Formats: sequence, structure tokens, C-alpha cells
Amino acid sequence: MTGSDAPGSPIETAVGAGGSTVAAAFTLLSDETRLAILLALWDAYDPYEDGTGLRFSELRDRVGVGDSGQFNYHLEQLAGHFVHADGEGYEITEAGLTFVRSVIAGAGLEEPELSGARIDVPCALCESPAEIEYDDGWVYIVCTHCEGLWTDDDGPAGQLAKFYLDPAGLQGRTPNEVYAAAWVRSYQRLFGMLEGVCPTCSGIVDRSLDVCESHEDEGVCPACDRRDRAVARLRCRVCKQWGQMTLGGVAKYHPAVVAFCHEHGLDLQYGTNDVEHIERRLNVGGSAVDVRSTSPPRVRVTTTMDGEEIAVDLDEDLHVIRVEE
Repeated sequence: MTGSDAPGSPIETAVGAGGSTVAAAFTLLSDETRLAILLALWDAYDPYEDGTGLRFSELRDRVGVGDSGQFNYHLEQLAGHFVHADGEGYEITEAGLTFVRSVIAGAGLEEPELSGARIDVPCALCESPAEIEYDDGWVYIVCTHCEGLWTDDDGPAGQLAKFYLDPAGLQGRTPNEVYAAAWVRSYQRLFGMLEGVCPTCSGIVDRSLDVCESHEDEGVCPACDRRDRAVARLRCRVCKQWGQMTLGGVAKYHPAVVAFCHEHGLDLQYGTNDVEHIERRLNVGGSAVDVRSTSPPRVRVTTTMDGEEIAVDLDEDLHVIRVEE
């Protein structure tokens, strides 16, 4: 039941008093004419050209609004945040570009369809063929034979990997190329979050080490639904963007481990957009995780290549507190 003292706008009610600027932005953009203005300015925008803005009359013609006064009203609502006005006309701002880009990324140019497509990467556990599926923004890599690395209620059985990829990421790519693009996008997002900056909204990211207290080592643990006892968790305080990654992946972001792998012929942060490179990375330079403490959580991650190894110790906030070669 809604009380009599509730805010008049459903948007304000949903986000609360602390999200007044968010409510204002959604209110501004909840009009078809204003959305059309942003799309018209985005269509005219060219990052490498000057003077790509549109004059008032040209912009109104592109949007298709006959009433000059009504059009001017909507344009003024956007000016200052989503639209920049000067003597030469109107241009879309970075905030406006971010909004339009997010819509394009989230919608794509076509309805994405990808299910049961074989990729040239076998299951790392049983070497059976692996397939790629796409559902609700997620790319799933699944084994056609074994139970995979973990389970979840929303995804398919036999999961080996799970990546978020905007629908636009499927456009013009083969299953192998989608697989590689999903890895690249995942690295970009997770590495940014490891640095404490959200790649979506630039907010502060909380980092934590999650250790299963009652882990079962055989197969997928029923308590945590994964094979790994300990994983890294990342979550933005502002927009709730999140990520979960292996501790081997966290260790391989440290410069000492990057250099170690490079010296042994494996480049970690170069040439990732290639299926053969990704497969080699998965099969070479594996990392072993040793839980040293659960209160507070402490782990040692050891990467071994060519009979040599490097170890990093991580604390509960995923900080590297020690490197040992």
C-alpha cells in the first residue's frame, strides 16, 4: 500500500531520496521526443570531425516535430547535461553518448541467437567438445559430457565459463569469435574492477575473497555450487555491477606474474582476441590455490611453468601482500 506522504513520481519512489539525480535523469529521458533528439544528435556525431552538431531547424526536421515551441521545450529539458548548445547549434554530450551507447549495446542491431554451437576449445576437465550458448546477455561455455566447473539455477548444465556480453557483441561474429570477444570483454571489465574503478559507471568497487567454509573437493561443491573453494568477488557500490573470477586470474594481473609468464613464452595481456591464444592460456601456466586462513581469509596462489613457479599471497580484499619466486 502506498502512503499519502509518498513522493508523487513512481521513479522517485523507486530510487528513494538518495537517488534524486537518477530519478531526474530517468524522468528527462522518459519521453519519445527527447529520445529522438538524442538519437538524431548521435547519428550526426563523428568523434574525428569538428562541427558535427545540428542547428535547431535541421535537428527539428530530423526528429519530425512540426510544432517549434513544443520541440524547443523538449530540447531545453536536455540542454546542459545530455545536450550541449552553442552558437553553432546542438551537440550530444558524453553523458548523452553514454546513454545511447548503452541502449545500442543492450539491444544490438538484430535479435541475438546462439545455442549449441561448437567451438574449437575442448573441455579442460574431460577434453570433450565444448559448446557456446547465449541467453539474457550471458555467454555460456558448456561441456557436452561432464558437469563442468559450477552450476547455477539460471544457466545450462556443464558450465565451464560464463561471461557477460552485450547483444551487440554477437553482431558479425562466428561462435569462435564470440567466445574470444567474451574473454576480451571479461578481462577489460574484471581488470578495471580489480583496480577499484567500475567500468560501467566509474564508481568505487568493493573487492573480497570468498572462501567456502564447508567445501567438498570432489566435483561441484553443493554448498557453494563451484569446484574452487575460494574465488574473488567484485561489486560496484554505485551501479551494482559485479564480477567473480578465479584467484589464478587475480594473480595473473600482478606485474610480477605477468613478467614471469612472459619469460616463459606466455603473454597474458596481449593477443587475447584469438581462440588459440586463449586455449593456450587456459592449458599453460595453471595456478594452484592454497587456503592459508579463513579468519581472516588468506590464500596463496602459485603459478607453475617449465618447472619454475611464482607465488602471491592475497588478503581478504584481494591485495597482494607477498610475492615469492
